Amino acid sequence: MATLKTISLTLKESSSRSGARVDASALSLDLLAELSETQMADVVLSSVDGPTGLGELFQIGIQTRLGDFESQNRLVLRGDLRRFDNLCRFTRSGTTIVHGSVGEDFARTQYGGRILVDGSVGSRALADKRGGLCVIGGDASDALGCPMPGKLQGIQGGDTIILGSLGHRACERMRRGIVCVAGDIGEHLAHQWIAGTILGLQQIGANWASQMRRGSLILRSYPSACCGATLSKQRPLELSYLPILWKYLRGLLAQVAADDLLSELFRAKCTELAGAIPNGSDVYRSIGDRECQGQGEVLVVKS
Repeated sequence: MATLKTISLTLKESSSRSGARVDASALSLDLLAELSETQMADVVLSSVDGPTGLGELFQIGIQTRLGDFESQNRLVLRGDLRRFDNLCRFTRSGTTIVHGSVGEDFARTQYGGRILVDGSVGSRALADKRGGLCVIGGDASDALGCPMPGKLQGIQGGDTIILGSLGHRACERMRRGIVCVAGDIGEHLAHQWIAGTILGLQQIGANWASQMRRGSLILRSYPSACCGATLSKQRPLELSYLPILWKYLRGLLAQVAADDLLSELFRAKCTELAGAIPNGSDVYRSIGDRECQGQGEVLVVKS
């Protein structure tokens, strides 16, 4: 049986009072899992105040346990981390749980693993996401899943669930993957959308799906805000794959809701969203953007 770690990093009260922004690129489970507690304390984080050792900012705890082949390492972060940018960058494996809100560029280029945030995330979260699961318990700011500078693709895989609301310009040039949003979504959703699936359960801001080439936008009701794409007229349709998608999303939420390291409120939000996900296969379907190949679709689930 493998020996696994649960790493606990709790932000010190003295660190909470500082306003200096910190580049937390080194705070990723894959980078910390191989280090001892002493080595971890010596990890250097850069900030406008100069380099700072991890041990100066956080109380560090490591517990070891025996696990089977399905078990993984865990990283638990606690505190107000809104001034910490680039947190959980390049995460590939294990489970990372954040009790608190985080700064900008969170979980950039996530390759795998599970990232569960019991709080809100700053702008450009999950930029260049490649895989894995991320569940955000609060709100997500602007430009979630955006392309990196000079790149032509945004989210390229994995699953993202937002239990709060989503800001403007989310999922730009999304290539594949699933994004599910329980709350409202801002303007310019999925600009130049390439492919993938977005499920929105509340309201969407103006200019959504502009220049979409492919992709499936699934809604509970047709948005009142103007669309950015040229769509065909709606027509009724039965899609047999939708019940499979609903079951898959409910399964992800059930797994997260069963994690006893999360707060009761977070787990309750997961259970609530699972109950709000549609059930049927009947939809009203529009095709678009007809000015850009017209292979995307907007599906409005029948009540």
